[in-house]
Amino acid sequence: MNGPRLPGLQALRGLAAVMVLIGHVLAEAEHYFALPLPGDALPWTRGVDIFFVISGFVIALSAQRYIGRPWAFFWRRLLRVAPLYYVFTTLMVAALLLLPAAVKDTPLDPTQIISSYVFFPYARPDGRIAPVLSLGWTLNYEICFYALTALCLALSRPLLAVSGLLVSLTALGLTINFHLPQLIFWTNPLILEFLFGIALARLWQGGWTRPNPFLCTAVLSLGFALLIALDPLSLPRFLAAGLPAVLIVAAGTLFCPTRAIPGQLIGDASFALYLSHRFALRAATVLLLPLLPTTLLGAWVYVGMTCLIALCFGLLTHLLLERPLLRGFTHPKAAPA
Repeated sequence: MNGPRLPGLQALRGLAAVMVLIGHVLAEAEHYFALPLPGDALPWTRGVDIFFVISGFVIALSAQRYIGRPWAFFWRRLLRVAPLYYVFTTLMVAALLLLPAAVKDTPLDPTQIISSYVFFPYARPDGRIAPVLSLGWTLNYEICFYALTALCLALSRPLLAVSGLLVSLTALGLTINFHLPQLIFWTNPLILEFLFGIALARLWQGGWTRPNPFLCTAVLSLGFALLIALDPLSLPRFLAAGLPAVLIVAAGTLFCPTRAIPGQLIGDASFALYLSHRFALRAATVLLLPLLPTTLLGAWVYVGMTCLIALCFGLLTHLLLERPLLRGFTHPKAAPA
């Protein structure tokens, strides 16, 4: 893959994916068992914000190898994320066609399906701006960030230029009341989380690293404590989740010792786990619900078993599908020089 292979960074990728998984499984359990579960109020799905900061960090480092070659950079990044995303988007379209009753809150809309494949933000009838595979809203932001970075690679100081673009788009979103869904989406202050990652990358490049297990643990703990404390407050997401995510990613990059950390495979499989877990969750729900009592114990058995099934499915998806796809699509002959 592009970018640094820092053990702490890979571990955070896995942690972020597992956080999103737990959040979605808890929500499903409460829906089907009609019971409140401890921990449901924790900001589990803010693992996405950790992903965005990590993305800013990685792209800031990897893009510099492509200065003057914007198309090569964009093509490389597209080949990294699009094939697996297309597989699961196609599975979702197939489910809408063949098993529409099994898909919640996703109508069969040809325009939305087309926009999903080209990473073009599209507003659903309920107002949500999301592709047919709803998890793909994050990919729409990622592809937008890649495109902005690619445009700036033709300039002498690309990171400064893309940082200026992110700030400018955010300023537009905060000052103009856009009505077009695409402009609402692309000017959301959430894009500043990529900028936070770029800033961390610049610190890392400048030697502002202090690898120390105690300092790493302290900064990581502070980041998660802040994530929990700020979540109930009426703050914009890029502040309530983005700033804690900066501390969390700083712990995994600036302060984490460069030695092996458990869970690296989950980090490697984080993208596959993220895209696949909704399918595993649905299958587990169909299989487990008829077997479990509608009690608190039954709900927790459902949560544990579903998380385990989704995690195993994500790892298998990574090993048997994502890795072969990456080998095929990122072969030197497959990407333009």
